[in-house]
Amino acid sequence: MQSEVGTHTRRPRAFVIEDDVHTLRLLTELVESTGLEPMPFTRISSARRALRERVPAVMVVDDDMPDGRGAELVSELRANPRARHVKVLFCTGAEPARRREIALLGPVIGKPFRLNDIERALAEVAGA
Repeated sequence: MQSEVGTHTRRPRAFVIEDDVHTLRLLTELVESTGLEPMPFTRISSARRALRERVPAVMVVDDDMPDGRGAELVSELRANPRARHVKVLFCTGAEPARRREIALLGPVIGKPFRLNDIERALAEVAGA
């Protein structure tokens, strides 16, 4: 696909949904380093609105957000035929039992995370 200007190709998008601004910045930079175009969100509601207009290739999502659960958003995504294909990576500080529940929807990296663990998981999700 070509853009209107020259032969620049558009990179696949990745929604990064995280309420902690420092973690959001780090995840956004890591997503960009995988070759994806990051779109950061600090609220589930903002990401949900954006999903009405565009479907990303990847979503990196925290489960425990101020305005809802990331897992609920991903469940909605999975129910939408237009968005079922989206690859998801959860990055959450949830307790182990909750992480096991979330893992039914996609891979989970626990917080606090080691940088190499999140890099590896992002590369796997982005490359899948």
